[in-house]
Amino acid sequence: MYSEWDGKRQKAKGRWQKDHLPSAICHLPFAMIFAFCLLTCRMSSALDLGDLDMQKVVSGGTKLAKAGGGMSDEEEIQIGREVAANLAARYGLVEDGAKVHYVNLVGQAVVNHSERKKLPYHFGILHTAEINALATPGGYIFITQGLLESLKDESELAGVLAHEVTHVARQHIVKAIRQANLLEGGQELTSAAGKDVSSYAQLSDYSVNLLSKGLSRDDELEADKLGTILAAKAGYDASGLKRSIEALAAKQKADLFLAHFNKTHPPPKERLKVIDKAIRSNHLGIGGQRLDKRFAQRLRILAL
Repeated sequence: MYSEWDGKRQKAKGRWQKDHLPSAICHLPFAMIFAFCLLTCRMSSALDLGDLDMQKVVSGGTKLAKAGGGMSDEEEIQIGREVAANLAARYGLVEDGAKVHYVNLVGQAVVNHSERKKLPYHFGILHTAEINALATPGGYIFITQGLLESLKDESELAGVLAHEVTHVARQHIVKAIRQANLLEGGQELTSAAGKDVSSYAQLSDYSVNLLSKGLSRDDELEADKLGTILAAKAGYDASGLKRSIEALAAKQKADLFLAHFNKTHPPPKERLKVIDKAIRSNHLGIGGQRLDKRFAQRLRILAL
């Protein structure tokens, strides 16, 4: 019911950091780009998800595009913002500004080479030992504390974030919403003066449930393939995502923190096969950076 969902949303008090890589330095070597960001990217004001108001979000009574055409970027961002609030309420957010800032810098380095880099991406760390990473519509991306602690270097972090950025870039959740016939031609979002928010809430609730159940096999494998290529374009070792999957596969299957992740993703062997093919086909085997020392310095083990 909307009342229960809205209650969770109103309790979300997360902190977000947003930083952008200046387009003027895109041509510089990777190490110089990141160093430049550390010197010049300032910590932006936190985005408080607790101040969301449904009637403000949907003000203006905008209409959804016809099912065949999807939805506008603005509508997608609105839905993603509400889904992000729900996730923040469910798990809580790590609010260590330096660590969140670092994850955002790595995420933005990846986004800078994405096909949808104009979206206002935000990266956050969910305060849970569960192992997972999630991407909502519109560019809100989370990595759990549990997954972050399992990574060994910056290229693995970049690979995971690139996988999630690909979900956003390829509009995997939007595609699922469209296929479920939840978008009707001319459907109107409630105006600020209205009271019925069921149409908009339905799209947000569907997205949350989809993230919980997992995206399709094809979408996950596409994110593995394109995410691997994307991380390499950003200057990272192309095998980062591969090594993170191998490490998780080596863990005990009985690991409770991995149980949900295993249910919502294809088998590791299938994912690794797709990644290996992407690396070979695109000649990505050499030249990328792992940056294990910087990763260890910036993201020491986080205490629960």
